[in-house]
Amino acid sequence: MVLSRSRHSDLAARPSRVDGRRASRLACLGAVLSLACGVAGCADEPASEQTLPPVRADFPAATAGGACVYFDYEAIEKAIGVRFGISAASHSGQTTTCVVQPEQGDLPDLALTISKTTADAAVFKDDVVPDKGATAVKGLGLAAYQAPVAATEKSGPGLELCWLTKDKRLMSLRFTDLLDAPPPAKELGPQMVALAKHVEAVKPPKKS
Repeated sequence: MVLSRSRHSDLAARPSRVDGRRASRLACLGAVLSLACGVAGCADEPASEQTLPPVRADFPAATAGGACVYFDYEAIEKAIGVRFGISAASHSGQTTTCVVQPEQGDLPDLALTISKTTADAAVFKDDVVPDKGATAVKGLGLAAYQAPVAATEKSGPGLELCWLTKDKRLMSLRFTDLLDAPPPAKELGPQMVALAKHVEAVKPPKKS
């Protein structure tokens, strides 16, 4: 199925809006980028961000590439009870991101961010875990936390889950709900952990 020009143009603008909102909201991502630069020796000039075109529900979420290869619409719906239909990926330096949204509207959305690192559990706890509001999560990677996300004028409340994998990747899942939605139910925490374990276990296809 081919997108119409007007629909495609609207969707093509989404990654920039999502990425801009994500850049200001993701505490974990900021720490991820800092640690990635520290271990990878980033140059003075910031790495350019590459954003891939959004992919509709006619195709699997993984078709968008990037971090989206770890996402599956059905697995997400099974874990947290929300059905998404559009995926968009972006890449900046050592960090790759995927955002999934409904076919109609920008919210709710779910963002997955992945970055390689040499950080250990101690560095994660010192430099990544927020000073306030975070709760340690057991049974996920070498270290993990979850923290509530406050609503803003443009987005509803949500929940962030960030963890350090045993193979030295910093990963985060961030769910943002609709405007004026109530705070996430307590069940969302365990559901996000279950989804995180599923995502971490995915073996993306090797590049040819």
